Amino acid sequence: MLIERNPQKYRRPSTLARLRSARLLYVLCALTLVPSLFIHPHGEFGFAEIPGFHALLAFVTGCVLVLVAIVVRRVIIRSEDYYEHRT
Repeated sequence: MLIERNPQKYRRPSTLARLRSARLLYVLCALTLVPSLFIHPHGEFGFAEIPGFHALLAFVTGCVLVLVAIVVRRVIIRSEDYYEHRT
């Protein structure tokens, strides 16, 4: 059975589509941040009551995870010819 390939299906989205997606992401982030500015959080610790603290914490945690993943990748990556037959 021959698999039909459609290269158009795998093309990168246009700049306009990516811009719309980015704007939608910004709006969703703002919508999740705005309520924390008006609702008083009751945290166990004082710093947890800062408006937007949890949003900032999530952002910093995401950045740290990406940086750790980059370091771990460099540590465990194998050379290009690792699986080649050695004679």
